[in-house]
Amino acid sequence: MNPKRLTPLAALLALTLAMPASAVDLVGAWQAARDYDATFGSARKQRDAGQEQEVQGLSQLLPQVGLTGNYSNTNTMSPAGIPSYETHGYGVQLTQPLFDVGKYTGYRKGKLGTALADTQFSAAEQQLIVSVAQAYFDVLLARDTLDAVRAAKSAFATQLDQAKAAFQVGTATIVDTYEAQAGYDGAAAKEIVAVSDLEVKENAFRKLTGLDPKGIQRVNEPLVLVPPSPATLEAWQNQALASSLDVKAKEQSLELAKQDVTAKKGQHLPTVALTAGYQDNVTTAPIFVASPSSRASSVGVQLTMPLFTGGGIRSQVREAVAKEEQARDDLEATRRQVSESVRRAYLGVTNGAALVRAQEQLLISAKAKLDSTKLGKEVGVRTNIDLVQAEQAYYEAVQNLASARYAYLNARLQLAQAAGTLEPAVLIDVNRSIGQSTVAPALSDATPVRKGKATAAKQPS
Repeated sequence: MNPKRLTPLAALLALTLAMPASAVDLVGAWQAARDYDATFGSARKQRDAGQEQEVQGLSQLLPQVGLTGNYSNTNTMSPAGIPSYETHGYGVQLTQPLFDVGKYTGYRKGKLGTALADTQFSAAEQQLIVSVAQAYFDVLLARDTLDAVRAAKSAFATQLDQAKAAFQVGTATIVDTYEAQAGYDGAAAKEIVAVSDLEVKENAFRKLTGLDPKGIQRVNEPLVLVPPSPATLEAWQNQALASSLDVKAKEQSLELAKQDVTAKKGQHLPTVALTAGYQDNVTTAPIFVASPSSRASSVGVQLTMPLFTGGGIRSQVREAVAKEEQARDDLEATRRQVSESVRRAYLGVTNGAALVRAQEQLLISAKAKLDSTKLGKEVGVRTNIDLVQAEQAYYEAVQNLASARYAYLNARLQLAQAAGTLEPAVLIDVNRSIGQSTVAPALSDATPVRKGKATAAKQPS
């Protein structure tokens, strides 16, 4: 069968069957976290609750219909001779707002509240991607660190055995033994720290996704380094100011504050409503005691005009205006923060790629130095101290390279998040760096993380 003709579901199934049962890549971890993470579940329910704000706002502009009923039994005590009687009835009342600034702004605030809830949920979805990636790469870094420490410990153990044997036959001094022992003890101490750190990172990943971190797939070798697209920092900052979910949320909060000012000022104005009603009252009382049974309907217009409220309305207006100014300042502060976040993430991608290349070259140099030091020690031109130092430098280079690679991959996601363009496609691109990743088919039918109009800016590859 031609793989290109596979449906997304079939392709995903084929890839899943091809992977080990416990294998986990970045996309799989994110999908699991969407269902498992309680914090994200809370954000989803908060979004669902926010959807009702528009409905509640609209309801204020629609007709309000109420039903009333009454029943009473009267036992006349004076004058004597009048029998007890019953009275009962019901009524229906309809009220339709014709002019009410408060109710209209309530409708506008309901729509804005629902839009804000959607924005906040989209931001939570993007944050989940970044959090999962951070936890995923934290586990890999802790695992790589432990592997490097254990390899160093093994190398130092071999050196220690050789130094002890050489000292016993008189071809080396006790200093060589002490140097090898110090290197071994240092590696043993680092191993304890690395084991503890790995357990902490694995627990954090398990808490977020509910998956077994033992199945996490490693990053492919060599790591493909791709510059951000668009290439300039200015383009990314402009994109962020237009698309950042943090900026969008603050803009919506400012609009809510403006509507609140309008609502408070509207309390000075009259309200006009259309009213209609029907009443049906029945009584068994003698006619000289109570009004006879009646039925009536009515249609009218009701006007209410505030005359004096003790200065309360003016105070509420001043409060709302101050909150509007606060929201405007919050928006400006967020714009500046987003620009700075974009700058930091952009440098994390560009300089991060350069750092990965530099660390790769450093690792090659450290390995060459280690090999030459081993050879030099064998022929007597290098000491055991030199070898211990070369071993330490090599394994430190291994750890630094791993740290640089994971920081670069994280920066790609953080840059897209800061710019408000963190879509599943960006996660797919990063996931291609993972061994045996499920790449595109896993998300081909997924709901986009960021709702609304698609942005024209390119995503970082």
